[in-house]
Parts: sequence; structure tokens; C-alpha cells
Amino acid sequence: MLGSITAQQARAFIGSSTFIWHQRFELTPGVTTPGVSDVGFLLSSAGVPADLSGRTVLDVGTANGGCAFEAERRGAARVVAVDIYSPDRFGFIDIRSLCSSRVEFVRGTIYELPELLRGERFDLVFFFGVLYHLRHPLLALDRLRSLTAGEAAVETAVCDYEDAVVRAASYVRFYRGSELAADGSNWFAPSVLALKDWMASCGFQITRQTSWPNGAAARAMICGRPLPGPPEYQQMSYEREIVSVRTAPDLS
Repeated sequence: MLGSITAQQARAFIGSSTFIWHQRFELTPGVTTPGVSDVGFLLSSAGVPADLSGRTVLDVGTANGGCAFEAERRGAARVVAVDIYSPDRFGFIDIRSLCSSRVEFVRGTIYELPELLRGERFDLVFFFGVLYHLRHPLLALDRLRSLTAGEAAVETAVCDYEDAVVRAASYVRFYRGSELAADGSNWFAPSVLALKDWMASCGFQITRQTSWPNGAAARAMICGRPLPGPPEYQQMSYEREIVSVRTAPDLS
């Protein structure tokens, strides 16, 4: 459980920090971090309950750890935070120390995470702001399913805002360069319908969906539970899930 810090300590910490603040969340009541990604809004959009007592949580793409620390604050029994970057980039270790948190940190990609976590599955998985940065989104959703025992919440950029034809179709935009938000790390933006189709194909039953802004969505949150048995795509295709390259045999 998170330890308590004073407002003065929290303000001093933020003022002296030199790392990147990506997320906005309360360090302590009345003191909010200066990031642009609103943790409270994301968790509300995903329908995350106020009481997570006894549940296990995995936060993929944790950045500053805002969602992970909030899950711990809500009583989660175990929280694992994951990012491709060193925990120093977003100050995760410093924030964890400040808050006397027990959240665990794992460095790795979604593609290799099931092996890094040795097949562990979690009651609740956050996958916020990651999918559109990946060159292999369907593989990422396959891997996400193998990590999910209860429910996964996927938040990503979508392309419904482009026009009515896109909104009505299972449509995916590919960005070869930096066309999306002037960021060369953004590769794909599906329509909301395409995102739901992706998740269904990968073996999720959709449990919750929301998108914003209304009528011309640029972001969406889709939640789903893994269905029993093989995922849909394996029931109609010769393809099988690709395992992490870390598990491949050494052929040298």
C-alpha cells in the first residue's frame, strides 16, 4: 500500500525533478503532476473500480507509473509496471521511492512480455497509449490476450475523425512517416470498428467501449475478456501465435 507524503514534499519533488512528466495524476491529495495524459480519465474510461482489493494488475507502457500507483492505491494485491525505457526516463524509481510503493518494474516489450513474466496472467491489464506506436499491432493483441486472466483495457489513437466513411468501416490508417501528430513512432490508427474487430479476431469478447471526442473520435478505449479456447483467427487460418524471439533456439 502506498505510503502518505505531505503536499509540501510532493511539490518539492515535482519542482526538483528532471525526468519527463508524461502523466497527470495526484501524488498526494491536492498535488497533481504536470503531465498531459490524464490518469484519472483513462481509468474512468476503462471502468476501473475504486476497490481493487486482492486483484493483480499489469500496466503495460507505464511511463511515470501513474496508472500502476493508482491501482496500488485502490488496494491491488500485486501490480507490475512495464515499459520499454529505463525506469529513469520517466522517474519511475524516484516516484516509487517517494511514495513507499511496492509496484514492481519490468523492462521489455509487449511482444516478449509473456515470456519475461513466465506465463503469469493478470486480473486486470492496462494497455494505454501503446498500440499505435507498434509496427505489429495484431501480434501485440495476441500477446496481450495471453497475459489477461480477467479483463484488458486498450486505449489508442483511432481514425474515425477523418470522415463518415471511415467511421462506418473496419478501416486502418498506416503512417509511413510522421504524419500522425508529427511523431515518427506512430504507425497505425484503426477505426473504432477495426479496433473491435482486431480484438475479436485475437480472442477477446468486448465488454466496454468508449471514444472521444463524440462523433469524430481520435481516441478510443476498448475493454475485453479473453474467450475460452483458441482465438478466432486460429479457428479459420493456418497462422499460430508467434512467440518471443528470446525463446527461439540459438542456431549459430
